[in-house]
Amino acid sequence: MSLPADLHLALKSIPLLAAVPVAEWSIARLGGITNRNYRLCHERSGRDYVLRLPGAGGGQYLNRPAGIHNAALAADIGIAPAVLFADETRGWQVTAFLPNAISLQSADFQDGESLAAVGRVIGRLQRSGAAFQHEMRPFAISDRYLSLAPEPRLQRLRQEAAWLDAAIEGSDHSLVPSHIDPNPSNFLRLPDRSLWLIDWEFSARADPFWDIGAIALDNDLDEAQIDWLLAASGYAVTPQSALRVAHFRTALCLVAASWAFVEIAAGNETADLRDFAEQRLSAFATGLAVLVKR
Repeated sequence: MSLPADLHLALKSIPLLAAVPVAEWSIARLGGITNRNYRLCHERSGRDYVLRLPGAGGGQYLNRPAGIHNAALAADIGIAPAVLFADETRGWQVTAFLPNAISLQSADFQDGESLAAVGRVIGRLQRSGAAFQHEMRPFAISDRYLSLAPEPRLQRLRQEAAWLDAAIEGSDHSLVPSHIDPNPSNFLRLPDRSLWLIDWEFSARADPFWDIGAIALDNDLDEAQIDWLLAASGYAVTPQSALRVAHFRTALCLVAASWAFVEIAAGNETADLRDFAEQRLSAFATGLAVLVKR
């Protein structure tokens, strides 16, 4: 099998991979948009890893050292696989593969038991006291993305949303360790029903409602489900907390759309990426209109 040049180089250069001849690895491509991920299995020695190689656009905006640092801390907390090797310059990372793990689907977030388990993982992370590096604020990172890939429609909406930026940043919420991209595929359920989080490259200190708002957005949670998620994460269910989730749910549409346009501009050819960008752009406009009337 002909391997991509950087995959072949990683197999030859990373010590724990170079210990096995390239031809003896069983290699399977895994999912991922920002990066290319591979499962590397060597049955005879019992080695079973995930190798992450960087995609086209991530180097423009990702804080690789912070992501590596934070992934190691998340593993220490017991909610992420161990980081076995990392090269922050090249963007290479090797983690342990979790056998028999199943990625969650959006349908799982409609189940009260699963949603509560997700909330407990988020609460455990946020209250861990882990010294995560880097900060993420929704409008600041969106401005960064828009500077890399100007999209006139998003730029106009971003200007209209100055009041939402002020409402979010005017809060007295302390920043906490956050995953930043808690989409369903980044939650893995093990046979013992425990949940683990993977893909920590966006992780940072952020407002506690970032991850909660992202989960509500990605899984189209209704008001009752958001209340359930808030309670499971350790937050009081109040009109104020519900409004803050709504603020982040809308602001994160801007984050997602502007990020997608950066990836498109960088040559990312992932299927449906442009449709995703357009959907999030539309959702941002709709969310702003709803919040103005609220």
